[in-house]
Amino acid sequence: MEYSAGLTSKLFWLQESRKTAGYILEGLSKTDIRKIVWEENIYQVKAEYRAYEVLNGTYRRVSALPEVVLQAFITCDVEIVKILNLIAILMDSRLFFEFLREVYNEKIRLGEKEITDRDLNVFFADKAMQSDVVAGWTDTAVRKLKQCFTRMMFEAGLLESSVKPRTIKQVHIDYRTEELLTANGLGKYLKAVKGV
Repeated sequence: MEYSAGLTSKLFWLQESRKTAGYILEGLSKTDIRKIVWEENIYQVKAEYRAYEVLNGTYRRVSALPEVVLQAFITCDVEIVKILNLIAILMDSRLFFEFLREVYNEKIRLGEKEITDRDLNVFFADKAMQSDVVAGWTDTAVRKLKQCFTRMMFEAGLLESSVKPRTIKQVHIDYRTEELLTANGLGKYLKAVKGV
């Protein structure tokens, strides 16, 4: 998967993702869901283009999850749903996944308590040296990605706040969810989120 700055135009979309997942589990096609999206305004947005943008983003994320994980996604408690939603986002964003694995995970293992501006700057500088794609991004795009990463981490429950100080909050994932994710090939995402 190529690096992309596309995450900046997307939100965490927790409830929207659950609705989309429910329709997928009912066996509806993306075309069927698209019709429902606008006719019933299930995402509660004012503009048609925004409704379809939310659908495209949430559909792409949740449709990548195995069916048994999707089932858990629409039935389990909100704290676990946040983690499953984050994993779906990580599956769709190589750069965000690498940030969690290389920066957040390392911070937890070392017992450090905060994601600093320096952590974000060093990560993006390293990626720019490794990738012509990242090196070609504007300062504005990189700044927006940094904000997006910390906001999504906050919404998923990995940070106390998305603004300074960005104090790390280690998440608790019950063993049944861990087994479900591991058995369905999502172990590397689980490890990135848990910090192990």
